[in-house]
Amino acid sequence: MIFILNLIALYFAFTSNHTDGVYWGAVLPALYAIIVAPHALIGRTDIPLPRIAKILADKWENAEDLTEYIAKYWMALAYPTTSWKKQRNSVILYLTSFLLGVVYFAKEMFAGGIFMFVVGYILYQMSLRVDWPRSVYTSPEFRDGSDNEFARKEWELAAMSIVAFADLYPDDKALNNSAKEISEDADVKPLLTRYRHEAFGGAG
Repeated sequence: MIFILNLIALYFAFTSNHTDGVYWGAVLPALYAIIVAPHALIGRTDIPLPRIAKILADKWENAEDLTEYIAKYWMALAYPTTSWKKQRNSVILYLTSFLLGVVYFAKEMFAGGIFMFVVGYILYQMSLRVDWPRSVYTSPEFRDGSDNEFARKEWELAAMSIVAFADLYPDDKALNNSAKEISEDADVKPLLTRYRHEAFGGAG
C-alpha cells in the first residue's frame, strides 16, 4: 500500500504543473518519519521498565541486558507480524526522501532539500531498528560470528530477547509460538541452559 501511494505521489510530484506539486512526493515520507518512526527510534515500551526488569529477573540470569535490549527494540519485538512491513516501508521512503532531496537541491530549493535529507536519515535509522532482532536472528553472518565476536553476541541477545519478550505476555499465542520455535533452535538451547532459570514454558 505504501509503495503504491508513494508511486502515485511521486508521479504527481514530477508531472504536476501546480506550483507546490513538487512537494507532494515529500508528504508520505514526512508523515511516516513524524508519526511512525519515533516509536521505533525512541524505544518507548508499553510496560514500565522496572516491571519488565522484575519479570525477567525471575527467569533470566542476564535480565538487565535483556531489559535494555527489549526496550531498545520494543516495536520490533512487540509487533513481529508487521515489523518487516515497517522495515520495507521505511526503506522505500528513505530512498524516496534522498531522491527528493537531490531533486530539490538541483532546483535550488535548499530548505526542502535539507528537510528531505533529515527525513531520509530518520527513516534510514528506523529501517535498521524496526525489525532488528529478527533480522539478526535469521542472519547466518551474525549466527556464525566466527570473524566477529560482537556479531555473535548480538545474535545471542536477539535470540534470547525474542524468547524473553514472550515472558512479558504469557497469554499472547503468537509471541509464545515464536519464542517456542526459537527456543528449540540447537544454537539457542545452550543459551537457555546457561541464562534461563527454567525451561521455556515451564512454571515460574
